[in-house]
Amino acid sequence: VFKIEDKKHIVNDCQGEKGQTFQDFVAKLPEDQPRYALCDIDYETADGRTQNKLCFFFWSPDDKTSVKDRMIYASSKDAIKKK
Repeated sequence: VFKIEDKKHIVNDCQGEKGQTFQDFVAKLPEDQPRYALCDIDYETADGRTQNKLCFFFWSPDDKTSVKDRMIYASSKDAIKKK
């Protein structure tokens, strides 16, 4: 999970272990601040093959964050994807 510090720098906020659940992942997201997150997801396809996907999440609770914070995170999203 990543956050923007001092409205300039994207830094690591926390990291989860490989075996944690999606509920553990969601619990790390704050209720009142935006965050970016990467999640490494293992799954099995319908034909039985094991697959792995790296998923990008943009967390922004509309009712508890300021418009300014949401705009900063939305405009910085491409920078984190390039890392």
